Amino acid sequence: MGKNKKIMIGIVALLISIMACTGIFAYLSAQTGKINRFTFGENVIETDEHFPDPDPKPGGTVEKDVKVKNTGDVPCFVRTKILFSNDDAESVSTLDINTADWEKNNTDGYYYYKHILPVNVSTSSLMKTVKIADNADLDGLDDFDIIVYSESVQSDGYTDAQYLEAFKGLTH
Repeated sequence: MGKNKKIMIGIVALLISIMACTGIFAYLSAQTGKINRFTFGENVIETDEHFPDPDPKPGGTVEKDVKVKNTGDVPCFVRTKILFSNDDAESVSTLDINTADWEKNNTDGYYYYKHILPVNVSTSSLMKTVKIADNADLDGLDDFDIIVYSESVQSDGYTDAQYLEAFKGLTH
């Protein structure tokens, strides 16, 4: 084998080695990236009550208009619980519940708004009045509060009719 042939084989071997190293380096150092941006919706509600100074009388009614407003930036479902601070007061009071738009779940005691609540929109009134029983003995009744507690959950992925299912993740 001639000297030129040996040099040629050496040069070819060197070039093959360089190309192999370049390929391996390219393979090991190759990077690809994709930025995934997540934005989180803020689910915020406010309970809006119109409850002027009550003056309950047997057989009378007291105004208590309760609505919930979505002040967040995502549509949501709403549920509300109404509690009395005094059992005697609860026994002589009847709530005027809007059953067309709200449904009571007797298992958990919440009233569920039957519709998705869009951003910056209020529910229809859950109730507008509290009726006092005709035979109520208000002299023996201590002062009491009617407590309104509301919760919400994002409605994304649910239909209007799935308001109960949307809250199941919160209770299990």
